[in-house]
Amino acid sequence: MLNLLKRSLLTIFALFCLFGVVSSNAIADDLNKGFVELTEGRPAGAVKLWLPLAEGGDRIAQASLALLYQTGQGVTQDYKKANELLSASAKQGYPFAFTGLGNSFHDGLGVNKDMKIAMVWFLLAMDYDPNAKAMANMIGAELPKSALRDVQRKVNECQSSSYQDCSYDLIK
Repeated sequence: MLNLLKRSLLTIFALFCLFGVVSSNAIADDLNKGFVELTEGRPAGAVKLWLPLAEGGDRIAQASLALLYQTGQGVTQDYKKANELLSASAKQGYPFAFTGLGNSFHDGLGVNKDMKIAMVWFLLAMDYDPNAKAMANMIGAELPKSALRDVQRKVNECQSSSYQDCSYDLIK
């Protein structure tokens, strides 16, 4: 009886693992197909593939879809929706969502323009994105030292909270 139970549990575990691999592959396939759609000039096709993934919590799909909302490619331009998607992705630690939020705060895209908050996001992304590093250097040269101390404290809080306690104030 115990051996049968062990075999049943092992079978269920194996099926669960197989389902996880198949699901992961399906997600990766749809992400990749979305990027192909986008590079071939069919952003609406990318939206169709990425929307269910983003709604399911995939951080790459969320950030990718957010950029389409920011630029109005394949969807009606909607900065609020873009920033909501970027925030959801950033809370999962996705560096390119950090860059997207930095751009939103730097340019005032659906949020109040705020160089300190933009700087926080660019600093979080700079190890992964050379554009974020360039923006952090540019803004850092313009901010007073007292502001830079505040920014660094916020970056530390954000990192130590696993990206849950960051500047997600998106109201404009």
